[in-house]
Amino acid sequence: MRLLLMRHGDASWQAPSDSQRPLSDLGQLQVQQQAQAATIDWHGYEQLFASPYLRTQQTSQILQQTLHTTWPQVSTHLVTPGGDPGAVQEFLLNQAQVDTVVVTHQPLVSCLVGYFCYGDIYAGEPMMPASVAVLSGDVFAQGCMQLETLLHAQ
Repeated sequence: MRLLLMRHGDASWQAPSDSQRPLSDLGQLQVQQQAQAATIDWHGYEQLFASPYLRTQQTSQILQQTLHTTWPQVSTHLVTPGGDPGAVQEFLLNQAQVDTVVVTHQPLVSCLVGYFCYGDIYAGEPMMPASVAVLSGDVFAQGCMQLETLLHAQ
């Protein structure tokens, strides 16, 4: 199984609240470029979970439009910036065990890489806007996955 973790693209600071920050023009371009990157195999993913924040919703929409796909998408507050990796694990274990995309935020996205790959939330790689990490393993659980691909936006 694969777990693709993506941080939203670059976002504007011009918004009434953090949850309402939209993607900037650069952020939209970053997401499109990541969706078109030859180093990421987007085939076979079956579901998408995203933070309900505007910038992650926009990232998810651009991904699906660019890839010409319609993954079942669920919004969850578990993957907002201050999310708990253990709670994300429990959530994922209660979903279909298929290749999964999660669109989220920093610092959670780095914590998830560390948590799932190394068993340590502080061991994950820094993730810039629109960065993608592809993990693989038999189960979405702490220390049970391997980092296969890490691609930062240009």
